[in-house]
Amino acid sequence: MHIIDISVTLRDGLAAWPGEDYWRLDKTLRIAEGGAANVSRITMGLHCGTHVDAPWHFGLSDQTAESLPLDRFITPARVVDCTGVAQAITRADLAGRIDGTAAVLLKTANSGTLESLASFNRQFVHLDPSAATYLVESGVHTVGVDYLSVEGFFAEGAPVHRILLAARVAIIEGLDLSAVEPGDYTLVAAPLKIAGGDGAPCRAVLIGQTASGRVGL
Repeated sequence: MHIIDISVTLRDGLAAWPGEDYWRLDKTLRIAEGGAANVSRITMGLHCGTHVDAPWHFGLSDQTAESLPLDRFITPARVVDCTGVAQAITRADLAGRIDGTAAVLLKTANSGTLESLASFNRQFVHLDPSAATYLVESGVHTVGVDYLSVEGFFAEGAPVHRILLAARVAIIEGLDLSAVEPGDYTLVAAPLKIAGGDGAPCRAVLIGQTASGRVGL
C-alpha cells in the first residue's frame, strides 16, 4: 500500500502559534537509570503540529474533539496545488478545481517549513473569506492546510474559521504536503478522542492510487 505521511513530527524546536504551549517530552522512567521501562510524558497545546479544530474552538457550537464525525477525516481527498499563491488563497484560485470533491488539501509554499524547524512565520499563505465561502458552497466537508491556521495571522475576528466551522466543515491544520503531488487520494487523519477538546492532534496520511485509479496495495 502506498502511504504518504503528511504529518509534522512533534519535537523540540517545532514552531508554535505565539502564546500556545510548545511541545515538550519529559522522561518519567529510563531503563539506563534503573527504571523497569522507558516511560515519558508530553506537554503540548491541542493546536500544536498537525491537528484538527473543533467548532467549540471559536464557540460556534458545543461540539468538541471527542464528537467530531470520523467520516470527515477518513475520506477521499484532493490535493490542490496553490504553490503559486503569494499570500491569500481566494475564490478565484479554487474555482473549477474542486468540483465533486469531499475534502480539499491545499498545498502551498508553506509545506515543509514546519518540518524544517523554521521559526514561526507570520506571513504564511492562508485562505481568505471568499475561498472559505466557495468551499462551503461547493459542498466540501473537510479542508486541510499546510501551516498552523487556515486564517491569516493578522485577520481580525477569525472570519475564515467561522465560515468553515459554522458550516460543519472539518479543519485540519499543520500538514506537510511537500512530498505530495497534486491529485486524488484517500485521507486518514483521525483526531485523538479528547473529551472537551477545542482541537486535537492527529496523524495524517494519504493513501495513493495506482494508474488504474484504484488504491494501491
